[in-house]
Amino acid sequence: MTAVPRRLGLVGCGRIGGRVFDACRTGELPGWQVCGVLVRQADAARGAPCTTDLDTFVSTRPDLVLELAGPPALATLGEALLRVTDVWTISAAALADEALRQRLEAVAHASAHRLRILPGAFAGLDGVAASAAAPGATLTLVIDLPPGPEAAEVRFRGTVREAARLFPDAVNVAVAAALAGPGLDATRIEVRHPGPVPRHRLALHATSAAGHVRVEAEPDLGQGVHPVACSVIAALRREGSAIRVG
Repeated sequence: MTAVPRRLGLVGCGRIGGRVFDACRTGELPGWQVCGVLVRQADAARGAPCTTDLDTFVSTRPDLVLELAGPPALATLGEALLRVTDVWTISAAALADEALRQRLEAVAHASAHRLRILPGAFAGLDGVAASAAAPGATLTLVIDLPPGPEAAEVRFRGTVREAARLFPDAVNVAVAAALAGPGLDATRIEVRHPGPVPRHRLALHATSAAGHVRVEAEPDLGQGVHPVACSVIAALRREGSAIRVG
């Protein structure tokens, strides 16, 4: 007997959400079916079942909602969505607002639903979490902003919480790493503008009594497949696997 596909709701249908929708539509995500897409402006160009109305979106009864529209979307919609289903998000920077984080946590406990922060274009969050489980955990990050014509320079040094307020769209991966590790106020970050280079760099160094973890990624945000979309698709595939790695 064929299993009934799980119903997937998408918040956002841009370069990331649109790629996830296409993956469902073309059979790349067996076991998942998009039931609704919540957008700011209705756009049927992809043939997606779009709506701008939250109640209409919720009425499609998603088993899981993917928030793929950025930190303001999570801040605005997160509580309402968690009341009805589990939510996966790529917008960790929104959780630098401690009051919002506490509200989302309270709703998750009350509803028995869960908010999952996806790793996005980064790797190594499992290593960061393992390092943080041992005494003496520290975490430092170097995050490049998207390349541009300006000269390379350091734009910020400080805590991840401070960086999230200054660069909310650029440090989602850093906030995710900090939450997996010693926390937003204990994690140090350097935010750089890399100059006119082909791609930018994301790097972390976690250390504790368990040893050292070093990870470096160079995501390509050009005209190809968005690396965050790839991360979301991979997470959905793992969710449906009988044997799960990681």
